[in-house]
Amino acid sequence: RYTPETMPDALLRELESADLSMPLDAFLGKKMTGLSPTLYRELCARAYGDSTLTVKDALFRDEGAALKAEIISFRTRMETEDFTPTLVLQDGTATDYTVLPLTQFGTLRTCRTAESFSALLDDFYAARDLRERMRQKSLSLTRTVKNARDRTARRLANQKTELAATEKREEHRICGDLLTSNLYRMERGMRSVTVEDYYAEGMPERTIALDPLKTPQQNAAKYYKDYAKARTAAKVLTDLISQGETELTYLESVLDELDRAESEKDLAEIRDELISAGYVTLKKGERRKAASSQPLCYRTSTGFDVRVGRSNAQNDRLTLKESFKTDLWLHTQKIHGSHVVVSMNGMQPDDTTIFEAATLAAYHSQGRNSGTVPVDYALIRYVKKPSGAKPGMVIYTDYKTILVKPDGALCEKLALK
Repeated sequence: RYTPETMPDALLRELESADLSMPLDAFLGKKMTGLSPTLYRELCARAYGDSTLTVKDALFRDEGAALKAEIISFRTRMETEDFTPTLVLQDGTATDYTVLPLTQFGTLRTCRTAESFSALLDDFYAARDLRERMRQKSLSLTRTVKNARDRTARRLANQKTELAATEKREEHRICGDLLTSNLYRMERGMRSVTVEDYYAEGMPERTIALDPLKTPQQNAAKYYKDYAKARTAAKVLTDLISQGETELTYLESVLDELDRAESEKDLAEIRDELISAGYVTLKKGERRKAASSQPLCYRTSTGFDVRVGRSNAQNDRLTLKESFKTDLWLHTQKIHGSHVVVSMNGMQPDDTTIFEAATLAAYHSQGRNSGTVPVDYALIRYVKKPSGAKPGMVIYTDYKTILVKPDGALCEKLALK
């Protein structure tokens, strides 16, 4: 295998003898040593503006001349120690580090340089350790909420099956009416009776099953009783299903909160919320701690302060108690996410402010890794909380919708340190 020092002279010969369908970065990884797969892809991206080309593509374009020039350029960097400590970030989270800013990801990831490699490694591993620590600390809460969600989902499925079974309740009432109109044709001991169905067009004959141990009147009463029972069950089940779907939505929103929690204070507030909702019980001798975390704070490029809730309980406080009716409220449409409030100070929001606040809402939501996310926005005067609604759940009117792309780099830029 070659090194960056020896590869340029052998590149064309090796390209011509290689499998033409082989990805160009895989070819470099096979023939060169000393670099990471990320850097092999970066050499290809810098040479041709595309890290997904094949050996055939490089030969066809310029017989590998641009790639050779990039390898030589990298060799010069090695000889002069001209390196830039760089963190690779996806949605604001460090996923890799390298010796030069990367171009291969386009806008999908961002790069942040560090003063030194020691500072870079400190940042990278500190962030990784924090993520792992948060994952470990949230395991118990996540398990509790997932179990509650799964129980609710199973209960909902059973209730919907039971509700479907009540859809034929009108048949019981019709059978009761037909039997009542034909009591003279019936006597105890009969297992069925055939009558004219005056509910159907043309009054076709209809055979109705009977209980031979019951009198004609008792058989008719049994059908009416089954009808009344099914009608009552349908009403009760409809209410229970509505409550269950609300509960399921709430539990899904808590799982989203846990997934996006950034500190132990965030977890403590979510746990306190679950205690209030009855999903978590205090341990013997344990006392509830007052929630202490504050909303995330940002400032738009137009100078408006923006606050983002970290939990459902905090969303309620932020939207319903700590903001003015003339402030702007934003939330992702039909997916779980944080409440976002822009302090307008009596001013009208401009397009840039709305766009940046909507981007914050998209990033702090379940759609963080989506391409485009719809975000609704309205003045807080149009946001209401229904009586008895779960934490974080509101209804709103007089809103507009904007489509934005979650952008961790923009969020980091707007964050108040």
